[in-house]
Amino acid sequence: MVDLFLRLKENAALLWYEKTTYCLLCGNVSEEAVCLICQQAYFFPNLPRCGSCGKILAETKTRCRNCEAGKGPEGLDKVTCLGYYKGAWKELVQQIKYKGQPYLVTSLAEVIIPWVIRCLPPPDAVVPVPMHPDRLAQRGFNQAEVLASIISRQLAIPYQNLLDRMKDTIPQTTLGRRQRLRNLRDAFSVKPGYSDLREIVWLVDDVVTTGSTLEECAGVLKKNGVKKVYAFCLGAGKEE
Repeated sequence: MVDLFLRLKENAALLWYEKTTYCLLCGNVSEEAVCLICQQAYFFPNLPRCGSCGKILAETKTRCRNCEAGKGPEGLDKVTCLGYYKGAWKELVQQIKYKGQPYLVTSLAEVIIPWVIRCLPPPDAVVPVPMHPDRLAQRGFNQAEVLASIISRQLAIPYQNLLDRMKDTIPQTTLGRRQRLRNLRDAFSVKPGYSDLREIVWLVDDVVTTGSTLEECAGVLKKNGVKKVYAFCLGAGKEE
């Protein structure tokens, strides 16, 4: 009778304390934040990325067609993205950005950290792409800052929030590459008082499309003494 009671007690404890985790993308039970099926469907871990803009490539090469034709961002030493910005992955990134759920980025650390370690050389600092103060006041947080701070904390790399966004530019999503570059001209600057800029930085943002934002930020960083700028983002396009 005592043994039976102890077994019942142990089973009850398991039912009470055991936490079932679910994939953030498909909702199925998973031991990881993103299940292996969704990782294959959206992260394409075996496919290369365009080193200039981060786009996922279907072929074994180092640059996409746009970047080979000179239509991609310049001034970055390498860009990599975690996943294909479509479907459930796009919905999750937008949920983080627009529905006030930055805490979800913490759950993604287990897939983000191995990726950046594998794809990028060690940096001296992690730098987020800034948001204009007016936009920040509306949203309440900058998703790039959340992402950069988690990477910094997990890898014990200094976090430097050293860029300012001087212009509240119109949304980039409706613009072509040339229009984006004009829209972003003189939009960024190094914050006053920053003199100790590191030689190698990881520039962090949520999504890269044409790469114009990363290009402008990298240009400002390099004008102020940074030697190498490598960029990481959660999502990018995929070349078929």
